[in-house]
Amino acid sequence: MTSLFSQLRLRTTTTGIGLAIITLFLIHLPGPALAEWYLAGYGGYSSPGSLSDVTMNNLGERNAFQQFPGAAQIPPQGTLTQSFNSSDVALKSSPLFGGKVGYFFQEEGFSWLGVEVEAFSSQPKIKSQTVSTTQSVTYLPFNPNVTTPPANCIPGIVDCQAQVRNNGALQLSESSMRLIVVAFNVVARYPGKVFQPYVGVGAGAFYFSSSGQIDGRQVVPGVNVLTGLKLLATEEWGLFVEGKYNYASITNFDQTFGLSGNYSSFAAVAGLAYHF
Repeated sequence: MTSLFSQLRLRTTTTGIGLAIITLFLIHLPGPALAEWYLAGYGGYSSPGSLSDVTMNNLGERNAFQQFPGAAQIPPQGTLTQSFNSSDVALKSSPLFGGKVGYFFQEEGFSWLGVEVEAFSSQPKIKSQTVSTTQSVTYLPFNPNVTTPPANCIPGIVDCQAQVRNNGALQLSESSMRLIVVAFNVVARYPGKVFQPYVGVGAGAFYFSSSGQIDGRQVVPGVNVLTGLKLLATEEWGLFVEGKYNYASITNFDQTFGLSGNYSSFAAVAGLAYHF
């Protein structure tokens, strides 16, 4: 009887130890991996710098033809070349909204590396302002009047070669510019369980449209740089804050002015991401 009781107690003890080992093993099994795919939406504020290296050569060409009508005649009496430069054109800050879808290469063994496609929009309106302008014009007549004394030359009327520089000011009224960006980014992150700082760089299509005094539309390539921090509240949901820098150039944007220049902006956004 005592032997049977000892055997039962041994079996119970052994079974308990086995269950304890299995339980500990299950507890320490790794949990499900964070999903590789994610969707995110965000909003924030964009603060563009002024358009830099600005030219307005359509306006400059019209002014040059008025100053040298010989080049505008049919047939023309000469040729002209000109450049019309302006001081920087100020833009307004505005809200920015967007979304993105991305994938990290966790199953491939590169959990720190990912790619994403994002789209966002802002309204960097052209402010009402006065800009200073400088125009350089060279007029070359086909049949220069070499007998007229230089002091009596009237470029475009009496055919004399001329080089002139015109300084002035131009009043711009507000124009409602909008920007839509679709970009492809490469992203590197620290794959932490809770905090995930990240950086990214990409390129995309920048669609500028404007109505008002400056009226035009144009799609140009641009650069998109970002850095941020994601806080994982659960394995599926995360909150993030992000800083963005954008750069693009427009060329001969509208028919009236032929506006060209370099666009750059900084933006701060916050959003919500869902991993699946």
